[in-house]
Amino acid sequence: MLLLAVGVVLAAGGAGTRPFSWPATVLVAVPVVVVSVLAFRARPEQIPRTARLRRGVVVWSALVVAASVWEVYAFVQQPDWTQPNDQHPTLSTLLDPALEQLPLRFAGWLVWLGAGWWLISR
Repeated sequence: MLLLAVGVVLAAGGAGTRPFSWPATVLVAVPVVVVSVLAFRARPEQIPRTARLRRGVVVWSALVVAASVWEVYAFVQQPDWTQPNDQHPTLSTLLDPALEQLPLRFAGWLVWLGAGWWLISR
């Protein structure tokens, strides 16, 4: 229940920030860092290593690396990191028109937090 309350507070705070501002960036970065540290410290159960698992890990790792490289490259190429740029769109820039209104921004934050929780809890 506490985790759900924290998620709703984060989503409300994030939805209330101006897109591409430093407060919005901090509200994204802090949960990512905290959850990443917790996920790396946890001892996962041993999963039997099979050829199918290896192929899946290779494919998903390649997709995550490619998406991350694109995101970082697009972000670094922007002239002003606090303003979206159509020449080098990040995922946030592409999603911003759909998330302009407060209820949709709040829902977007909840989806982002829920997807992150789903990924680390597996």
